[in-house]
Order: sequence, then C-alpha cells, then structure tokens
Amino acid sequence: MSTPQPRGPRRARTDRPRAAALRVLKVLAAADAPATLAALSESLGGHPNTTRAQLEHLVSAGFATETSLPASGRGRPARAWRATLDGRQVAGEAPDRELWDPLLEAMAEHLASGPEPGTAAREVGRGWGVRLVAAGTDDLVGVLTRQGFTPEPDADGIALRTCPLLDAAVHRPDVVCGIHQGMIDAIADSPQRLLPFARPGACLVRPA
Repeated sequence: MSTPQPRGPRRARTDRPRAAALRVLKVLAAADAPATLAALSESLGGHPNTTRAQLEHLVSAGFATETSLPASGRGRPARAWRATLDGRQVAGEAPDRELWDPLLEAMAEHLASGPEPGTAAREVGRGWGVRLVAAGTDDLVGVLTRQGFTPEPDADGIALRTCPLLDAAVHRPDVVCGIHQGMIDAIADSPQRLLPFARPGACLVRPA
C-alpha cells in the first residue's frame, strides 16, 4: 500500500548542479517533451559526449530523469531526458534566491512575536512584491518561478509545487504564507488568493 502524499509543496532544494550541467538543465526545463542527446547537443553546441556527461551528473543528483522514446523502426529506442520537479525549480529560480531565505525566516520570527502578525506579514510581503516588480519585468508566474515556488498551471489557478520556506511555513503559516500572499497582492494583475497546503503536493493560487 502506497504512502499518501502529504498536503502542500515539497521543500525547495538549495543545492545546485555544476555550471555546465545547469546550462543543460535550463534547456531541459524549457522543453515541452523529453529531449534527445542530439537535440540537446544541437541547442547547446559542443561535443555530444560533453553533454552526456552533464546529463549523467543531473540524473545522479535527481535534477533529471532518463527515459526511452517509443521505437520507430529498427534499432534500439532513442534515449531522452527531462527535468524533474527539483530540476525545474533550480533551473527557473534567481541565482541569489536562497541568500534571502535566512532574512525572511528571521523576519517571520520577528513578526510572529508582535501584534496582528498576519496583517503585518502581508504588509511586509506587499513591500517585497513592489521591489520585485521594480527589479524586473516578470509576471506573477515568472516571479514565483524565480523565487523557488515552481508554479504549474492548474484547473483552479496556479499550483505551487515547492516552497523555499517550507519548515517555517508549517510552523507559522499565518506569518510565512501571509508574506507570500502580500507578495502576490503586489504583483498579480487581478486579486489572487493563496491557499496554503491546499492539496497533496502543492499550495494553490487562485482568483479571489
């Protein structure tokens, strides 16, 4: 009997593949289907053996998986690779994202000890969101991607598959998720509501 998947997202990974492998991972994460070695080598340039070595590194670290494509004629089926959930998180997020996590955790602890922590957290999140908007041109999905949430389209809105502050969010969802709600308030084009731990494997952002 399989173990039920816990509600809410998984913890965002903080380790990174080496630089050459990250280049390959970004191509895999952007692809709509598993990519062959030939397609990757053509996109990235360089010798296929070099690309293969990076793929082996990504698979061993859990950032990519290898599979066989359906056979089309004689010979062995072609091999292809695709990014895992962890791989898509790491490929899409801002390079300095994890540097801010300790500061946000400390801020959450401080807000939790004050009056009306949920309201204060949302205001802090709005200020954060305003600064993120000023720093780039990403829409809500782009910002969530760069902040390590691995957003995916969902029938009800946007599923957030990873969380960079999961441990803190489990203990103080009113504060940590309040910060994230405020960030969403500042970035979204229309009112959106964050539903923490809404389903197995994800939080949910949906129209308010």
